[in-house]
Parts: sequence; C-alpha cells; structure tokens
Amino acid sequence: MQALNDQMLGSRVLQAGAAGSKPNEAPGSVLTQLSNADSFVSRGVLLLQATAFLVALTLQSITTDPQTFPFSSVPALFLLTMLLAHALLKRALLSLRAGRISVHVLMLIVLLGALFLGELREAATVALLISASEWILSRAHGAVEAALQQSLVGAATHATRLAAAGAPRGNAVAVRIVDLLPGDVVLLRCGEVIPTDGRVLHSGGLMVDEASVTGEALPADKPVGSLLLSGTLVAAGVAEVECTARAEDSFQGRMQSAVNEARCSSSQTEEFINRFAAVYTPLVVVGSTLLALITGDLSRGLTALVAACPCAIVGAAPVVQACAFVRLLSDLQVLVKNARALEALAQLTKLAVDKTGTLTRGCFELSEASVLAPDGSREELLKLLAAVESRDSHPLAGCLVRSHVGCAAAYSDGKGPAALPAVDNFTRLESMGVWGIIGGKVIGAGSAGFLEAMAIDLPEEAVRQRQVWEATGSAFTPVYMTVDDDVVMVLRLEDEVRADAAAAVACLQSLGIQLAVLSGDTQRAADVVAAQVGIQEVLGKLKPLDKQAWVQRKQGLLDTGVGDEKEPSDPEPGLKFPLLRTLERVGQDGSSTTRRPQEVVGMLGDGLNDGPALAAADVGIAISSGLQLTTEAADVVLGSGGSVLLRFARAVRLARRCRALITQNLVFAFTAKLLALSLAATGDLTLTLGVLCDTGSLLLVLLNSLRPLFWALEESRLQ
Repeated sequence: MQALNDQMLGSRVLQAGAAGSKPNEAPGSVLTQLSNADSFVSRGVLLLQATAFLVALTLQSITTDPQTFPFSSVPALFLLTMLLAHALLKRALLSLRAGRISVHVLMLIVLLGALFLGELREAATVALLISASEWILSRAHGAVEAALQQSLVGAATHATRLAAAGAPRGNAVAVRIVDLLPGDVVLLRCGEVIPTDGRVLHSGGLMVDEASVTGEALPADKPVGSLLLSGTLVAAGVAEVECTARAEDSFQGRMQSAVNEARCSSSQTEEFINRFAAVYTPLVVVGSTLLALITGDLSRGLTALVAACPCAIVGAAPVVQACAFVRLLSDLQVLVKNARALEALAQLTKLAVDKTGTLTRGCFELSEASVLAPDGSREELLKLLAAVESRDSHPLAGCLVRSHVGCAAAYSDGKGPAALPAVDNFTRLESMGVWGIIGGKVIGAGSAGFLEAMAIDLPEEAVRQRQVWEATGSAFTPVYMTVDDDVVMVLRLEDEVRADAAAAVACLQSLGIQLAVLSGDTQRAADVVAAQVGIQEVLGKLKPLDKQAWVQRKQGLLDTGVGDEKEPSDPEPGLKFPLLRTLERVGQDGSSTTRRPQEVVGMLGDGLNDGPALAAADVGIAISSGLQLTTEAADVVLGSGGSVLLRFARAVRLARRCRALITQNLVFAFTAKLLALSLAATGDLTLTLGVLCDTGSLLLVLLNSLRPLFWALEESRLQ
C-alpha cells in the first residue's frame, strides 16, 4: 500500500459501514428486520408468502376433488398467505389508531370483505400484492439511499488521533470518528478520508480532492492554516489536523442532515395530493358502500373500493423528488434544501444574476494604481489600504490585501512576517466601502458612492484617470482610496468572466427563463460583462435593498409607480423601496397584495451582498465554496468549483424533467383509476382484477419514478 501511495495512486483500506456505526451492533429485532427490505427475515417471509400462494393457486387450478389430499390444504395455504401480510395489518392498525382512513385501511376492508364472501383466493391476492408492493417500495427507497451514499464519501468509521483536546501528544491511536472532539489532533495520510472539519497544523505536501464537494476536478493544495471539509479525500501528502467540529456538526454531517430534511419536506404539488387523498379516501368508502347497497352485490362494492384506492396517486411525487435530490447532490454538487425549492426551481421564469463572484470568478487582480497625492508613496499607501481591507470579507478586499502581502490571509495586528498596522474603529458601509483609523488618520476605500457617503469630493484628476481606463474598452472596477478628506489613490481592479457563463446563460434562455444582471458595480462594468455572456437587461450601481426591490417588483409585490422596467436611481433607495412600500401594500387585516402567480422569480448570487434578494426570491440560489450550509437565506446552494453556472443550468433542466415526470405519473394514475372505477361500477371488473389493477398501477408509478437515477446529465443532453 505504501508503494502505491508513493506513486500517488491513492491506495487505502476502506472500512464497511457509515461513520459511527458499531462494529458489533446487533442486527435488531424481528420486527425491525421485517421493515428492512434487504434483511433475510423480510425476504424470507415474502418468499414463503409467495410460495404458499402459488402452490395453493396451482393446486386449485388442477383439482378434481377438493376434499382429497393435498387439495384439501388449499384453504390453509391461502390463510397462511393472508397471515404473513404483516405490513398490511400493522400499517392499517396504525392508521386507525391515528384516526385516519389510509390506503392500508381500504385494503384491509377489501381483504375482510373477501373473507366474508368466502373468496379466499381474492383475499390472499390482496395480502400478497400489498406485501410485494410494500417490499418493492422499500427497495425503491433503498436504491435512493444507496445512490445518496455514493455522494457522501467517507465511509470510514475510525481515524488516527495523535492527541486529545487539551492533552499532551502521546501515541497514535485509532478512535471512532463520532468520538472526535474539537481540539483533537488527527493524522491524515494519502488516500484517507478527512473525518471532521479541521484546520491544518502541519503539512507535508498535503493536497485534497474536493471534487465530491465543489466539483473541482484538480486536487487543491492545503498549506498550514487551511480549513478542511469532512468527507473530502487526501490525494497526496500527510498532515496533522486539528478538529474544529464534531462529526455531526461537520460539513458531512450537516449535508446529510440537510438532505434528510429536504427529503422529508413536501412540495405544493405533494401537499395538494395529500389533501386530495384525505378527502377522496373517505368518499371512496362511502361511494363503495352505496354501490354495494344499491346493487345488492358486496363483491362489486369491494371491487370499486380497491379499484379507487389512491395508492398510485399518492406515490406519484415523493420518490421522484427523492431521486432528484440525490442526482442534484451527487452529480451536480447542488444542494436543494426542500421540496418547495425544487418545485420553484422547475417553474422558474425570471432569474436575477449577480455579477461579481457569480458571472465572474470573483478573483480580482490589481492591474494598475494611480497615486494622486504629490508626496504619496505607492507601497506605503497599499500597506495602509491592506491593513483596513484585511478586516473585510469581500472579494475586492482580498484582492487589495493580496496585492501588498501576497496572500489574503493577513491580519492587522502588527505581528507576523507580513505585519500590517493595527486598525481602530473599523466600519463597513453597505456595499460601498470600508474605513478605519490608523495612527490617528481615517483610511478609507470604496466606490464613488462611498465618497459621497463620506462627504469627500471626487477630484478631476481621478475622473480623468478613470476615463483613460474606460477608453481601453475592458471591464474593470475602480476603487478610490482616501486619507482623511482627500482621495490619494485610484485603483483599477479587473475580474474574469467564468468560462461557462455564456453557455449556461444560453441554456437557461432556451428554457424560456428571462435573465437580468443586478450588480453593485458601475453600470459600464456590468454592461461589458452582460454583453459577453448574452444578457440584455442590466442594472448597475445597485445596493442590496435595490436588488430586493427588483425581485419583489417582478413578483408583483411592489408598485413603484414607474413601471416594471424602471429601476431605482435614488441614491438612498432603501428609504424609498422595499420595507416602507411593502408595509403600504399590506391591508389592515394583515393580508398582502396579490402577486402575479405566473412569475416565479429566482436570485443567483454569491451570498455576500445578496442576502435580502436571496430571501425575497421564490427560490434563492447561492454559490458557496464547499457547499457551506450556513447560507441561511438561500434555498439552493451550489458548490463553487468547476463549471458552477453550467451545473446550475443542468439542475434547472433536471428539476423540470422531474416535474414533468410527476405530471406523467399523475395522468397515468388518474386514468387508471377512472377506467377501473368505470368497469367496477358496471360489474365488468372482478375483485382479483381490481386488486391487480391497483397494485400494478402503483408498481408502474414507482418504477417510472426511479428513472431520474439513470438519466444522463452530460452537457450534450442539455444543449
């Protein structure tokens, strides 16, 4: 194994079982195993039930004298088939205990009615088909679980701990991942799975494969101080890592929790189906009873009851959505937080897109700096600027720190090899700039709006310099540096448009989605980027509340009085737009204005200044490195690596295909029910055929619902 690792082949020993599983854990009680479709007990009971039914059916078909042995055992075999229908009896009793008339209650009524009529074969058929359908449904969910586990790498159960939290370093010991605590130091070697989120203490050429998290194909170099995500793989090197979270609180645990919550949620379509079934099922019982009383034929009433059972209707959506969650996460690194967001993604008609960090890579570079102060030193000014910007998390700030220090991981504490002066009273002005006090002087940097907010005049020399840069025709972001009340330097920052942006925009537009660029940058910079990717509607110099106002106007929740295409130009639109206007549109009874239902508006941003718009949109989509689940405002979180925009376009296409598949299931289920009900009401459908029709339609719906697990998602299928 060491020889393979020396050749960078990533050899490792995989331990069976999920993280935290107990090696000697008991298999569970018999009842627990009966609920597990993969257990020997569950498969054995179903096989025995099917064998008893088939033997009884065969003997019954060839018998000449039912009283002779072995033909006299036919009733006993049919009764054995019914007694082994544990799932039907258990679920029906649970529903009755909860005061609900469920599908299993209807089938139990049919079984008891068939027994009352002496139709043992029909009663046994109901029992066997319900058991088979329950087993197949469990297997379908098992297939979804298996596909999900393929996306959650890191099945190892143990890690090598060098030192416990707060304890001196001792001998290396193997401990369970679930027992690791923040502060523990673990050893990572080539080919191992990172057990919990952590921070690199010592690195020997550590490179981590984060493809399963970010979609980035190439391993990332992780020097000392880098943060690691649980579930990613060590591609090369060794390292000592300090755990920063427990297993359940790490990225892998939070992702598992988020996916489970998403799969347990219900979309509007599913909620409507469930409400329909809650009313429809009791009506079916009443209608079937009336049919039996009117015709005087109990068998016809039972046939109508089983034919109208809404099994296939209720099962039309959940499995499709679960498969969609799995494919989105495992193949596209797209986390959809709930079923409503998945449905909104499929219905998307308008999409607002942030520019910086979304259409562009967000990796700014300082291409030019023009010093305006006659006695100013460029290096000294950049040092002061880096000190202030090191306190900010914006991509522009990281660029300005990197231009002086060489990396963005610097702190203004006056210590270390890249010492920056200490900053007092650091303040960030909303999406416009920052300022702080260094040595008694107010050092600031930001846009033209920042200068206006700080009551600092923009000198003519700065305007001329910006015009010279604009004449080149390239896209850039100007930043003005101030010392006290003077503009001392103008900086030109350039960003790069994502390579997949144009293809993703074309794909989304082919789906009928209207796109608009909403940017806090200058109008010219936004226009240049939008022209490169093919978007016509462009708005620049917007604040976070301006973006929120645009989203709400497209939803029909705001009325600006100037038309939908007119955008806010007021320098303080936060005083004019969303909050006050929203309150004005809310009635005395608390009911809000009626929105245009045909518009489903989304917001795609990097989550830095887009929080209000992400929260206001019907579906908020955030690009976040490592799929950070702490992006609370977003409904959908995209991994930032690779072709992130094209992966998002594929996610929208997949969501639409899944929505069409649910519609297909519903049309088939309703058609089958109407046909079976018509035949049952006229007496042309036997009880056995009614059971086969109901169970068969359910099984076909389930099999159709598993198709998303096998869909191809390559780019060629999306163009």
